[in-house]
Amino acid sequence: MADQEKILDHLSEVFHAFESGLNGKAQSTLHHFQKESFASLKQYQFPDRKHEDWKYTIVQNIIAPPYTLADVNPRVEIEDIPGLDTYKLVVSNGQLLWDHIDPALKDAGIRLMRFDNMLDDESMRKDFNRVIKAERPSSNQAFAYLNFAFQSGAFAIDIPSGFILDKPIEIRIVHDGTDTTFSHPLYFIRAQKSSEVTIIERFEKNNSALSADHQGLINASAYLSVDKNASVTHYRWQNLPATYRLVNILAAQQERDSRFTSYAFDIGGQSVRNNIHVELEDSNTYSSLQAAYMAKNKQSIDHQTRINHKVPHCESHELYKGIIDDQASGAFNGKVLVHPDAQKTNAFQQNDSLVLSPHARMNSKPQLEIFADDVKCSHGATIGQLDQKSLFYLMSRGLQKEAAKHMLTAAFLAEVLDTVTIEPLSEYIRTKMSIDV
Repeated sequence: MADQEKILDHLSEVFHAFESGLNGKAQSTLHHFQKESFASLKQYQFPDRKHEDWKYTIVQNIIAPPYTLADVNPRVEIEDIPGLDTYKLVVSNGQLLWDHIDPALKDAGIRLMRFDNMLDDESMRKDFNRVIKAERPSSNQAFAYLNFAFQSGAFAIDIPSGFILDKPIEIRIVHDGTDTTFSHPLYFIRAQKSSEVTIIERFEKNNSALSADHQGLINASAYLSVDKNASVTHYRWQNLPATYRLVNILAAQQERDSRFTSYAFDIGGQSVRNNIHVELEDSNTYSSLQAAYMAKNKQSIDHQTRINHKVPHCESHELYKGIIDDQASGAFNGKVLVHPDAQKTNAFQQNDSLVLSPHARMNSKPQLEIFADDVKCSHGATIGQLDQKSLFYLMSRGLQKEAAKHMLTAAFLAEVLDTVTIEPLSEYIRTKMSIDV
């Protein structure tokens, strides 16, 4: 408790310094939202390892450093993905760089809003509040409120009814600084009735050099409202520096006949915590969550998913595959809730892991909570090493041991990567994860 109080005292100082820079916005709807969020943060506080959902991630390692709020760097640069054509948005230290927005995005018919303007828009605010106030584990709320409290550079994307965007929106999220800093990216996407959009979210390091003692925390949140018959495909790629922590919340709320597909790929960062929450509000929805990740050295990568089946005739699929090496650790805690009224639910959940070192560890806990009797639900988990028979076979065909291991690990993750339909993105990820064969 003493550590918790010390952390909150420090955050209070940072928050008051943040407030002092608001100037004329001190009485705005946004500032009221920030103050309420910080008060809620102090009420909820941060979870510890006694919380089941945080059992395998040490929260103190994430939040204890004496962070200050990172300043915006308008000169951030990350590499383009060869052959990938997108509408680009750049988020520097939590703030969207409005001067860097691709003008073709507005010309395409998409409405892009500053967060304070969104809060003053009754329709957008109503849909945003509906998503953020959905029932979720209280142990995750502290990081959400921390994000809201320090929010000044968030944005919203409104996809009109019936609109099919011709190419993906690429959101480049970059954090940099010279000291121990944190940033809080946040965006809200409303996909209105019968619209279609693809989002590519990239967490990557700035091309500029970092000091060896620089520590960073990215506490990111993305909220999606998927209306009737709408379709949202979300790709997240993360390759952060080894001194960075990442806490990521992705929450989607789906209406009737909608589709939501999420892909997550992780190789970077020191401690990574991914939380995905999906609320199925009406019938005939389809949800798919897939991930491929690699952890090495002393990395920690923790995936937490929650799919809430509230109504009949909905379908969800989850497939998470990870490779853990050296002294790294991985965790998967997936929960599918099937309410009493959610008859005819079809839910599948699978987590497979390769542990390549005797010093690495993987913790897997797929869960089903079913309160309906007419459903098709299954879950499973496997944790193992490379198949020695397959390794021997490849070596007997002339491959060196390392090349044979490389081929087997690439094949293990291929089940997820092969479903990525954007070829330049798939090739980029394969190259960065060193699994191209």
